[in-house]
Amino acid sequence: WAFNEEVVARAIAACPVPVVSAVGHEIDVTIADLVADRRALTPSEAAELAVPLHSEVRAELDRLSQRMQSALVQRARQARLQVDGLAARRCFAKPLERIHAFATQLDDLESRLVRGMRTRLEQARRDYAAVAAHLEALSPLGVLARGYSLTKVLPDGRLLRQAAEVRVGDRLSTLLADGEVLSTVTDVRGDEEA
Repeated sequence: WAFNEEVVARAIAACPVPVVSAVGHEIDVTIADLVADRRALTPSEAAELAVPLHSEVRAELDRLSQRMQSALVQRARQARLQVDGLAARRCFAKPLERIHAFATQLDDLESRLVRGMRTRLEQARRDYAAVAAHLEALSPLGVLARGYSLTKVLPDGRLLRQAAEVRVGDRLSTLLADGEVLSTVTDVRGDEEA
């Protein structure tokens, strides 16, 4: 069985990207399952483990945005206090207009920074939504939800691509969007017989 081969196990162990093993048989544990970073019981569970929840990513983006805005506002307030402190000194009494100009400029910079951060955050959200939509379109689960299925020959679990690959009596596992159907082949017909 390919999932118990040493070369496969070494490749999984050496992979710099985290690997989720999902051979698809709950009762069988393969060497690939043991060396993978995470084992899933089914391919559907593997997909859920590999892709973060949209709500978690959005919450993290919101948290980071709030943190950046708070830091920028705090920095602007500190600068404002420094400017006000300098303006209160006697040696700067005459160039007060210049300090006011700097204060106005500082207020403008603060507004621009906050606007820029909001714009960048919105762009990041749009980019995330586009990537999420693209991943959804490519997802095997999305294909299954559109009415397709994935059939494997048991017990080895090899993917069935042609009718000629099975014989009467073979057991099959068909993965659908909402579950799995186990069946036994009673008849095999090629294209010319259908």
